[in-house]
Amino acid sequence: MASVKAQINIHKKNAKGEHPIIIQIIHNRKKKTFFLGHYLLTSEWDASKQMAIEKSSDKDQLLYLKRLNSNIAKKISEIKKAIVDLEEKGSAFSVDAIADQVIQKKNTMTVFSYCDRIHQKMLNAGRVGNANYYINSLQAFKKYRKFKDLTFDELTYKIIIGFEEYLQNEKCKPNSIAAYMKALRALYNFAIKEGYAKKELYPFNAYKIKLERTTKRAIIKGNISDIKELDLSSTPGLNKARDLFLFSFYTRGMSFVDMAFLKVKDISNDRLAYTRNKTNQKFTIKFTQQMKDIVFKYNDMSVPESYLLPIIDPNNDDPYRSYKTKLRSVNRKLEKIGKMIKLPVTLTTYVSRHSWATIAKREGISTAIISEGLGHETERTTQIYLDSFENDVLDNANDLITNF
Repeated sequence: MASVKAQINIHKKNAKGEHPIIIQIIHNRKKKTFFLGHYLLTSEWDASKQMAIEKSSDKDQLLYLKRLNSNIAKKISEIKKAIVDLEEKGSAFSVDAIADQVIQKKNTMTVFSYCDRIHQKMLNAGRVGNANYYINSLQAFKKYRKFKDLTFDELTYKIIIGFEEYLQNEKCKPNSIAAYMKALRALYNFAIKEGYAKKELYPFNAYKIKLERTTKRAIIKGNISDIKELDLSSTPGLNKARDLFLFSFYTRGMSFVDMAFLKVKDISNDRLAYTRNKTNQKFTIKFTQQMKDIVFKYNDMSVPESYLLPIIDPNNDDPYRSYKTKLRSVNRKLEKIGKMIKLPVTLTTYVSRHSWATIAKREGISTAIISEGLGHETERTTQIYLDSFENDVLDNANDLITNF
C-alpha cells in the first residue's frame, strides 16, 4: 500500500522564511510530491498531525489556516482514492501512475494557491516588483471573497463583476481597479497555459477592463533645463534627488527600481546593460558623459558588485524595502524641486519617463522608436503615454490651420 503524508518542506523557504506545504506519496520506495502553493513557518505546522496549527489572534489568518487544513485533507483523500482505484485494477502501478491518476481525476489548483505559486516564481527570478504586484492584487481579491478560496472553474464572469463593484465601493480609482483586474486576468492566462484552467471557461471574454486617461505627467525640454540649472548646492538631499531624476531621463526614462539595482559590473565598453524588472526585457544603453557626471559623484567604480547609484543601503538586509523607502524620500524631494521652479505637474521619478517620450515625440521621432526605447510590447501602450499630453500640440496645429 502506498503511503500519503502532508509535510512542511524545511529544505526550501521563501523570502519570509516560510516553508512550502507538500503532499508526499511513497510507493515501492519511490517518491512523488504535490506542491499545494501554500507556505507556513515551522512554528505554524504540527508534524505529528500533518496539519497547520489553527491558532492566531488574527481572525482572517485563523480562517486561512482552517481552510488550508481542509484543502490538505481533501488532497490526501483524493490521492488515496486514486490509489484505491489503481489497486482495484489488479495490476502493478508506479508512483507516477498515482500522480497521473490524480491529475486526470480533477485539477484542484485554487486561485489563491496559484497566485502564491506565481508570486514565489517571480521572487525566485528576481522580479520583486511584479511579485508584489500580483500578491497585492490577490490580497484585494481575497478580501472581496472574505478569504474563501475557489478553483479556476469557479471563477466566473459574475464573480469578476462582483469584484469590480467591491473595489468601487472601496473608493478605488478606475486605474487602480484596472490594475487589479489586469493582474487577475494575467493570472488566469498563466493558469490556462499551465493546464490549471480551461480556455473554454475563460471569464474575461465578456469583461472589458476600463482605463481612465491619466493626468498630464510630462514636462518639456525647457523644464528639464530649469531642473538642471537650479542651484541646489546648499541642499545635498535635493541635489541627489535631482541627479537621480536626470539619470532616469538620460537612460530613456529608466524606472527607479531598475536604477536602484544597477551594479558597477553592468557597465562595459561604455554601455550600460540591464534587465527591466517589470517585463524581464534586456536593454543596453550608451553610457554617456551626462550619465558619467552623475555616477562618478557617488561611485569610484572600483567594486564591480557595488550598487551603481546611491539608492539602496548596502547594509540593509532587505534591498527591496530599502529601495521603496528611498523612492518615497526622493519623490518628496522632487515635489519640492518642482514647486521651486513652478512646474505645471507634481514632479516624481515617473515624470522622467513620460517626459522622455513626449520630448521624443515633439522632436519628430516615430512612435515605433519611442515604443522600443521605453520597452513597450506594443505601440498601443506607448500611445497611452502620448495621448495624455499631446492636446496642446494638436490645439496649436488647429490654430495654425484654421486662423487665416
